[in-house]
Formats: sequence, structure tokens, C-alpha cells
Amino acid sequence: MTPIPFSQRITQPNRPLLADGAMGTQIHAHGVSMDTCFDDLNRKQPAVILDIHRTYLQAGAELLETNTFGANRYKLADHGLEDRVSEINRAGARLARQVIRESGRDDVYVAGSVGPLGVAYSRMVA
Repeated sequence: MTPIPFSQRITQPNRPLLADGAMGTQIHAHGVSMDTCFDDLNRKQPAVILDIHRTYLQAGAELLETNTFGANRYKLADHGLEDRVSEINRAGARLARQVIRESGRDDVYVAGSVGPLGVAYSRMVA
């Protein structure tokens, strides 16, 4: 079966799109400390992220968000990772796509998770 383009899928009447849930909460539930850079787990502990994505797929999710909520240079700088923005974001997308591919499902979409920068505008233009 050919997957339905996302733009068509979200306009289907009476058919809600079930997305995954709180990635950060699930990461913490896997025993990861709150002071850890959750986004860098895409590189350092991909098995944790894969397990979370798999659990959401098994629960019926049709849309997986990447583990990239704070993967911008400002937030990553807090962990000395500002030079790894692209690598961390690509790894996050790759892990979500990997789980979907392994599941054999063709009705699941990947959405990039983008959170706030966490800095004042004045810091961005300085």
C-alpha cells in the first residue's frame, strides 16, 4: 500500500492522527538524569530513544516526533555541544525513521521536534 501524503492524511474527516507523547518524561522514566542532555542521547544512547519510539508505535502512534526538542546551538551550548547541532538532529530523525522501517508500517510519519531557544533575543544577535 502506498503511504498517504501527510498533507492529505491530516485533512481526512473523522480520522484523528495519533501522535506520540512526552519524550522527555519517557527518557527520565528510563533512568536518565534530568541534568543529561536528552538530545545527545540520539548519539550516546540511541537504544533508549529507539525503545521509546517502539513503545509509542506499539501503542498505535501514527506520528513520531524526533528527540530534538532542545537540539539548537543555544541549548546545546549549555552542554558544550553547540558544534554538534546537525549531527544530533540528523541522528534524531534517523532513529525515528529506523523504528518505522523496522516496524514494516507505512502509515507513520516523522515530525521534527523544535522547542524554544531558551535564550533572550539579545543573546542571539550579540
